[in-house]
Amino acid sequence: MRTLTIECSSSVGSVALSENNCPIISRSFENPRGRGTMLFSVLEEVIAESKSFDLVLVGTGPGSYNALRSSIAAAWGIAKARHIPVSGISSVFGYDAPEYFVVGDARSNQCFFGYVSEGRLTSPLELLSPETASTRLIEGVPIYSTGASLLGAEILHPSATTLARHAAQAGPTEPIYLKPPHITPSRPKTT
Repeated sequence: MRTLTIECSSSVGSVALSENNCPIISRSFENPRGRGTMLFSVLEEVIAESKSFDLVLVGTGPGSYNALRSSIAAAWGIAKARHIPVSGISSVFGYDAPEYFVVGDARSNQCFFGYVSEGRLTSPLELLSPETASTRLIEGVPIYSTGASLLGAEILHPSATTLARHAAQAGPTEPIYLKPPHITPSRPKTT
């Protein structure tokens, strides 16, 4: 099965084409706060090179509110136009390690926190203070962060190529929001 995978939950996005878990094409791009327009040009390139695929898989976060909505909408559009299925998978599975912790900045002195072992999330993702999250770490297990310097984590972005390896765990394409979106109010106009 050929799978087109889109991952845009962090400041570096990626698009990949794989066949039976073997990568064929992989592209990364800057995706600052989900406002990067590169997603669509990279998708256009990968689709032109790939010609055909049987499934669209998309990372569902947690992560950038704008980027998750854009990448999920793109995945739905591609799948609908080609009459193929679309599935979603948590972006926390986008790291190439047998066991790890993943953390990301959730603002307001909170982080999202998860522990992945042997390709499975061991419990639901949680919103924790960095102090509380630090008490849950296991010595020797790597910690990956999606961009913020938290808990001494290595800053590493989820990869579409790695997400594709977990396609069997895919489900709905609903974005993972751990709390309501943070919306910055407009500044009043000054005359």
